Amino acid sequence: MFRPVTLLAALLSVLAVAGCSAAAGMEKTTSPRRTVEMPKYNLNKPELMDAAFAPSKLRALDVCATLAAADLAQYGTPAPENLPDGLGTCANYMKGHNGKDLNITLYFDAEVHDGSKHNIGGLPSEISDNGDTCFVRSAYFGGEPRLIAPARGLAVQLSGEQVDLCSIGVQIMADVIDVVRTRPPVSRRVSGSLTGFDPCGIVDASALRDAVAGGNADSTGGQRLFECEWYGDNGVILEVGFLVGKPEKGSIPPVDLGGVLGEVLPSPDPPACQVEWEHRAKVNDRGDSEYVHVEVLNSEHLPMDPCVHASNLARAVRGKLPTG
Repeated sequence: MFRPVTLLAALLSVLAVAGCSAAAGMEKTTSPRRTVEMPKYNLNKPELMDAAFAPSKLRALDVCATLAAADLAQYGTPAPENLPDGLGTCANYMKGHNGKDLNITLYFDAEVHDGSKHNIGGLPSEISDNGDTCFVRSAYFGGEPRLIAPARGLAVQLSGEQVDLCSIGVQIMADVIDVVRTRPPVSRRVSGSLTGFDPCGIVDASALRDAVAGGNADSTGGQRLFECEWYGDNGVILEVGFLVGKPEKGSIPPVDLGGVLGEVLPSPDPPACQVEWEHRAKVNDRGDSEYVHVEVLNSEHLPMDPCVHASNLARAVRGKLPTG
């Protein structure tokens, strides 16, 4: 049954009150009108805001099943299939009640720059309305100002010829938050897939120390669901990412990673090097692959070859991943 979408301001106030009872640390207060005190989160502190959204849990969820559980039929006619688009991302290209396009994409990992103005389902949120496109983002992990890293959260992107896209986005976000908290759809584990692996935990201490040229590495502020960055105190920056698409063709001969050839892409200023390799082929109807991206950037021009360090780091990462 179609549920009318109310004005955004009214919807936000209802969702904020309704959702806060599920957040940790909430206490009700009694007054002439019963209210629910809003949680106060520090978005500039790298801490998890709600255990239901811990990265290890989100990596185990089926993002398309989560989007489907938000009951898109109340906004029109959903497409028969939700389409995965990378790890932790899913879209439905549907028709609204007016018969015109309504495109909805859910991201499990997105940047949240200002969650101080809105609260959806108990999480600090931001809303960006560009007319024919709206982004609704709700933070679950604080940022790191020292490393200029924003807070992380869920995002719902909507586009199309619809009235008040952001009201639809707010309601979808509230439903998604409720789904993750109360009935999270665990993903059917695909053999060999990268989806369940933590990119920050895949590198052991010795490989990390070698890759950062003996410096001390800090991943605080660089921890995302499927990508991780380490910042060395000597200016060396590392990145490991699990992606969907095609590895970029290298500009120099490939490197042997122990049975698999990695594409190598050096760049001169600042000295940096990327190594990418296909992990699992043909993971969707477009023929995309799951692939791994490793990068070493030498911002202080230390006497080191970033391609040697990137290749060694790539070998260490591949050694921790399934090969069958």
